[in-house]
Amino acid sequence: MNTNINYEGLISKIGDCCLTPSNCGSCKKGNCLIGYCRQSLTSCLRQQDDFLDGGLDQIPNNDMKVYDDDTVVSSLAYLLKQCRNCNLYHDEDCIINIVRSTYEIILFGEALDYKGSTLMYLNDMKSIDPSMADRVMIAFQNVK
Repeated sequence: MNTNINYEGLISKIGDCCLTPSNCGSCKKGNCLIGYCRQSLTSCLRQQDDFLDGGLDQIPNNDMKVYDDDTVVSSLAYLLKQCRNCNLYHDEDCIINIVRSTYEIILFGEALDYKGSTLMYLNDMKSIDPSMADRVMIAFQNVK
C-alpha cells in the first residue's frame, strides 16, 4: 500500500461534500457519488491496496443530486495533491483516479480524460471549462 495517500484526509474531504441523510432522506451509500467514494476509499484502506479493480465502472452515474460546487472544487484540489503523477504508468483503477472521476461527474457531468499528470490535467480542463479550471487551480495552489 502506498503510504503517500492520505486516506483520512480524503475521507474527511468526501464527508464535506456529503449532503447528509437529512437532505437525502437516507444514505444511498453506493448509489450516491459521494457515498460510492467513501465506500471505495474505506475498501482500499481496509484491503491496504491503492487500487480497486473495476472501480471506475461501478461509479453511480445516475446520481443527479446537486452538490455544492465550491466544496467539490476544494475536495478535487486536495485530491490532486495526493496524485503521484504516474504519467505513462497511470492506472484507471487507482483510487485517486476513481474519486477524481466522481468529482468530475459532479462538476462536468462526465469523467474527463486523465493523462497521469496533474499539470496536464489542469491544462486540459481549461479547454473544457476555463472558469472551472481557474477555480480548481486556485484551490490547488491553496492546499497545504
